Amino acid sequence: MDASVKAVSAVRDDFLGVWASAYQNDARTIPAVVLENAHRVWFDTLACIAGGAGERCTAAALKTCAGASMGPVDEALVWGTASHALDYDDVCMLATCHPSAPVVSALLAILPTPENTQCAPLLQDLLAAHVVGTETALRLGQWMGFGHYELGFHATSTLGVIGAAAACAHLLQLPEKQARTALSIAASAAAGLRANFGTDTKPLHVGFAASSAVRAVLLAQAGATASEDSLKPAGFVRSFSGAAALPPLPWKAGNTWALLSPGFEIKRFPSCYLTHRMIAGLKKIRAKHVPTLDDSPVNIHIEFPKGGTAPLKHPWPHTGLEGKFSAPYCAASAWVDGGINLASFSDEAVQRPRIHAQMNKVSVEERAESHDGLETAPVYVRVSGAGWEEMVCVDWAPGSSQDPLTDADLLRKWTDCMAHGAVSLARSSGEALLHAEGSQPAAALLASFREAVMERIAAAA
Repeated sequence: MDASVKAVSAVRDDFLGVWASAYQNDARTIPAVVLENAHRVWFDTLACIAGGAGERCTAAALKTCAGASMGPVDEALVWGTASHALDYDDVCMLATCHPSAPVVSALLAILPTPENTQCAPLLQDLLAAHVVGTETALRLGQWMGFGHYELGFHATSTLGVIGAAAACAHLLQLPEKQARTALSIAASAAAGLRANFGTDTKPLHVGFAASSAVRAVLLAQAGATASEDSLKPAGFVRSFSGAAALPPLPWKAGNTWALLSPGFEIKRFPSCYLTHRMIAGLKKIRAKHVPTLDDSPVNIHIEFPKGGTAPLKHPWPHTGLEGKFSAPYCAASAWVDGGINLASFSDEAVQRPRIHAQMNKVSVEERAESHDGLETAPVYVRVSGAGWEEMVCVDWAPGSSQDPLTDADLLRKWTDCMAHGAVSLARSSGEALLHAEGSQPAAALLASFREAVMERIAAAA
């Protein structure tokens, strides 16, 4: 079978019409390679959730919830916040967002307990719901283009709430009409501003999206009504694109699933994805010119594509969170330390005198013209030291199909995230999840993960 969305007859040429075509797919009709890709990003997102278990934002999310009686709406807030706390979760430049975090978090929250044998979805059902949910968010974002993000919206949240609602509706097998209602309710809950990047509110956006998605689905199940105009051209897309003229809907029944093409980028570094090409270029040059403690700072110049610095709003960060959205800091840390990892983003790491000295030698510019989309546009990195100069064009996307993480890379990331989040789950638990068969009951498979991570979150709170 080819990797395309199963077409249905007489599909309407509008977003909800094409969406209905996607919604009718399940684990039997979605190609195995697409489900395998979903499995890998699910595993990666679970690692990120564990890594964010001890973060301040996650603790704050839990403190607003109803304690031991926490229901799925509250639970989604906590999972969602943890999933994005480290900014280590996957991205897709088709819509300039993190597609998996809100979807995985909402699905975790509505997943029945292992004891509930009346509703026992298999892992493959969970993955199919993930495919449908992320496809929904990404194709909506693709239609709106970069202008939505450029206006100042955090697309992970604004698009993610609708995608997560689609995923939950799919897992719960809501009839199509009821699922449409859930999406329309979710569209009215869309929110999130880039102005809050570098603060606890950015990961809370994902918590809000996941929580609102679960609530939208439960409201639809309970009989609440909503207008399908919400997801027609004069609704969500007009409101969240500044009433800009939009192209015809690019999503067609029969398109390849986004999880396969262009695919998702699984992050190699826990910083804003638009720093990743820069970091990769600096590592490549540094391998030839390894600095010593006695070396003076080098001159580093980064040329980004148009729009490439939009989220990098902290040229001189004061906290680790701000450092994730700082091109000068990420460049300096990559050069001085030889790479970027979870330890790079403590407040103490950002304040190091040697890092500040190197940051003073970093210059950043953005190309005036847009010839390529952000997903393909190269980043140019130039470094000059005493008697030498090197330049590299980074035209590959770290963590993408051009540079994929191996199973060993994913398990190493799992181990690092467990250690960072102080979650008591061994590498063997990660191996079991990564290599699980689709026919395994999802709730039983994820039970120990959910228990261990939520215990850690509660302890930190």
